[in-house]
Amino acid sequence: MTHKFGMKKDRRPQDSPSPIETLRLERTQLSQAEFAVLCGIPLRTYQRWISGETEAKPTPRQWKAMIRILKIESLEEIPDDFGP
Repeated sequence: MTHKFGMKKDRRPQDSPSPIETLRLERTQLSQAEFAVLCGIPLRTYQRWISGETEAKPTPRQWKAMIRILKIESLEEIPDDFGP
């Protein structure tokens, strides 16, 4: 199945035990590409964050989008780190 980004949707759990990726999979039906676009994060940047390749440094706008999309209701739900 393809979607508006022209890529195949992949809902399988990712290799990375990233807390933010776990929340994306548990709380949304969005692919990585869809989630990244809606949060204003380049897909490859998001993938580097969740793999631990680079440290996540989201902007306030990106944080607000992630909190809204992931339906985070308390500070305790926000991961301390994005990578494994």
